[in-house]
Amino acid sequence: MNGSPSAYLLWALLSVSFFSFMLVHLWSYDKFKCLRWDSGRQPGAFKRVMTYSYFATVPLLMVFSVAMAALKYQEGSILWEDGSIIPRPFAVWQKPHLRWIIPLYFVLSIAWALELVTHLEELTFWLFLLHQGPKKREWFHSWEFRSWRLGSVVAILGMPLTTLVKRHNIETCGPWIFLAGASAGTFTTICFLYVLANFPGFIRSVKLEGAEPDVVVRLATFYHLNCIRVIFRFLFTVPLLVLAVDALVDKSFIIIGSAFWSDILLMMGGIGCFISSAITMLVFFPRSMTFEAGYKAHALSHPHASKAQSELPDYERHDSPLPSPKSMASVISRPDMHDFHLDLDEQPGPDSQRYDETTRPRYDPRPPSGTRSDDTVWDGARMSMPAASTSQIGRHDTFAFKAPMFVNGTPIYVEEVPPSPPYPLVHPYAMNFTSPIDLLETPHDDDR
Repeated sequence: MNGSPSAYLLWALLSVSFFSFMLVHLWSYDKFKCLRWDSGRQPGAFKRVMTYSYFATVPLLMVFSVAMAALKYQEGSILWEDGSIIPRPFAVWQKPHLRWIIPLYFVLSIAWALELVTHLEELTFWLFLLHQGPKKREWFHSWEFRSWRLGSVVAILGMPLTTLVKRHNIETCGPWIFLAGASAGTFTTICFLYVLANFPGFIRSVKLEGAEPDVVVRLATFYHLNCIRVIFRFLFTVPLLVLAVDALVDKSFIIIGSAFWSDILLMMGGIGCFISSAITMLVFFPRSMTFEAGYKAHALSHPHASKAQSELPDYERHDSPLPSPKSMASVISRPDMHDFHLDLDEQPGPDSQRYDETTRPRYDPRPPSGTRSDDTVWDGARMSMPAASTSQIGRHDTFAFKAPMFVNGTPIYVEEVPPSPPYPLVHPYAMNFTSPIDLLETPHDDDR
């Protein structure tokens, strides 16, 4: 591209600054342990591909920008026919300098391909989590993963292939690279707007499922970071796409023929590229200031489990004799009472916990007084339990009833409710979320 030395110098300064920031961040994150071959909670091929493809992008961009800035300054500028001063075109470059252009374009195309792989993975991963329902899917068997894999292959092969095909025309080789990379980047960024539109509802569902506070805060932080990153993604891809279209379609070269517009668009593209990449690093490798300060948020109990435990006391397992309640609420609120009376004709053995229809002992279903008693109050509400036999208690096929317990002669049946599955509406990846590339290993996932 016909940019000035100052524009490429800005790219060089940004790339070196970002590389330095990346080293400091990774040292503070885990002292470069994330770069190990077996790092992560699921150290398979997927984790390695995402980690190394992202970290390979930054040095490649730094090599391209620093070398191109050095070559541009060595070639300098020329006085054009209309009296304007423009950067020296490739056609009049010195041959030793010109030989570096195609290798540098290959470096740029490979770096851009890896950058597309990174952002496409994050897009498909968030789509995968947003599309979950009661029936959970596995990431490695989902259409989102297959879309990422296909798009990654196209990017890895397509970007260098564009440079290879257009290498004979050095004047248009750069614009073709910008057109291919900026088009794909703009498309993925537009698709990410759908993720941002549905992300607040996703966070609310994670909170309702009882995720730990650290997970909810991390997801909320990522939402705000992604909102900022989308802005800089557009700032990265749209200006470079405009330059590419003007160089390839509009033969009047209104934009690239102007020193101001070509430089300002190149500078905007560089700023958007490196700032969005820095935000990506904060998302992929997030630091927890709370954890680093030595604090850890208390885990919240699962709402379904806590509800089930609060509704019914555990009659089968107890460390001390159960109290004689005035109501079922008093069983929980007054554990110091010890006048519980089990009115059975014959006492069960220590090993007998269940009774069937033939072995259930006889009992008098009526209260001794024959009138309504406080002993029949259930769960704090004054609801009377009438005299009942087994036929009067509804029995569902999915529920298993315990043997009747008697409180002052009144039978009380306790049903075993099957435990609800954990996180019925949200994938476990979200409930244990740390990073889009640090997946929680599940029994059904292969080490890929």
